[in-house]
Amino acid sequence: MRFGIQKTSLVDYPGRVSAVLFMAGCTLRCPYCHNPELVEPAVAESAGLVSVDEVLAFLARRRDVLTGVVLSGGEPTLHAGLPELARTIRALGFRIKLDTNGTLPGCILPVGADYIAMDLKSSPERYAELWPGAPEDAGGRIRSSVKAVRHSGVEYEFRITCAPGIFAEADAEAIAALLAPGDAVFLQRYRPGRVLDPVWASGAFPYTEERLSGLLDIVRSAAPKAKIRGF
Repeated sequence: MRFGIQKTSLVDYPGRVSAVLFMAGCTLRCPYCHNPELVEPAVAESAGLVSVDEVLAFLARRRDVLTGVVLSGGEPTLHAGLPELARTIRALGFRIKLDTNGTLPGCILPVGADYIAMDLKSSPERYAELWPGAPEDAGGRIRSSVKAVRHSGVEYEFRITCAPGIFAEADAEAIAALLAPGDAVFLQRYRPGRVLDPVWASGAFPYTEERLSGLLDIVRSAAPKAKIRGF
């Protein structure tokens, strides 16, 4: 495992000052991904990432400042050593938050995170559009992950990036069917910029406030606490 590090964050772990560890490799190829260097592990090897030992040494030095560590990516659950890493980090005195795309439902709970944030990209039936070599049960995996997260016994949230053409009204309705009234759900705006697909850098435009509000209304029909998260 190799990592990119955001040394201090006040927003990635609710209520905690955290470090964010970005792990290389991902099951999905979302065109709007803002961590393109982490998608392909072969590319990541030359992206200035650091080792497990370097990460642990950094965290040991920061125990007087940080109270949480976010395991993010890429998709961190791709790494078989993630549960052991989480245990080691917790032994240093940190709480653990896991960011996941939900494509590997059996790998979420073994991490033993204290907080789970799962991305919902689109309608479960459309995941094959984002998932190279998607398994036949791609949609079923997302549904299983939603249930696993909800019943994990820890704090959790579902996150939805309102990416043009990937998350629209029909997708909002499909996702609403997965949600429960008690779910914490956050919609976030698509942000142009340095992304995986260069076409999206200048050719995709965020939804208007009116369109975004309409998508929120659909999600709130199932999860009344849903909100739009700003940047």
